Amino acid sequence: MKLACIGAGNMAGAVIKSALAAGLLQGSEIGIVNARSPEHGIQAAEKLGVTCMAPEEIAAADAVMLGVKPQDFAAAAAMYRQYFREGQLVLSMMAGISFKKLKKELGDMHFVRSMPNMGVGVLRGVTGYALGENVTEAEANFMHALCAAGGTAIRLGSEDEIAKVIGAAGSSPAYFCFLIEALAAAAKADGMDEVSAASFAREAFIGTAEILKADADLSPAELRRRISSKKGTTEAAINRMAETGFMESVAAGYRRAVEKSDAMTAMFDAE
Repeated sequence: MKLACIGAGNMAGAVIKSALAAGLLQGSEIGIVNARSPEHGIQAAEKLGVTCMAPEEIAAADAVMLGVKPQDFAAAAAMYRQYFREGQLVLSMMAGISFKKLKKELGDMHFVRSMPNMGVGVLRGVTGYALGENVTEAEANFMHALCAAGGTAIRLGSEDEIAKVIGAAGSSPAYFCFLIEALAAAAKADGMDEVSAASFAREAFIGTAEILKADADLSPAELRRRISSKKGTTEAAINRMAETGFMESVAAGYRRAVEKSDAMTAMFDAE
């Protein structure tokens, strides 16, 4: 299997590393294409342990991964579309770039859209992916394996769910960090020294994640109930958070991420 990668930024690099770590692909089977900055492409390939590929070699690849920024896609498509072959398997990780836009810029390909999150970099990510028209069973199986190499892969019913994945998983690592920041800030405001406050909040979060990781059948709601002793401090804290709109605030953030994704899609589709 030969995979051509156009763009090798943080997320694309993480996907490449996960594919190598899982043994799904060998370094010789992955090629990074960067005609705009060949030197940068060589450096990225050496860092990741893969090869550097000339644009003319794209057509010979079994699949192409698009890892450029959404705002750079049109320019990248104009540069590389001549090297694609009709019906080629193409994976896009770009938020806001729809199947409609992909087809407009690249022609009739077997498109797959995915939305990984940053956990892929430590093989604990979760990726939602949607299949476009004409994707074969073998192609779908390969794409599932590629997405699952970095953690968990979930096949979506349609690309409309990509925006929901962004709200629930693509953007959510930042939500969790925001919660840790808020908890540390509250402890600091109460007189705890800054370093200790940050450590308590951070390590408590990591430990909780490890508990959930160790028991796939344990839901966050059940774990919360176990921790919240009746009439104790934790129950009191949870009740106060609920009273002051914690759930509504999280829901509002989720909805805003989805709305922003939908707006980006509309904007790029109109170009």
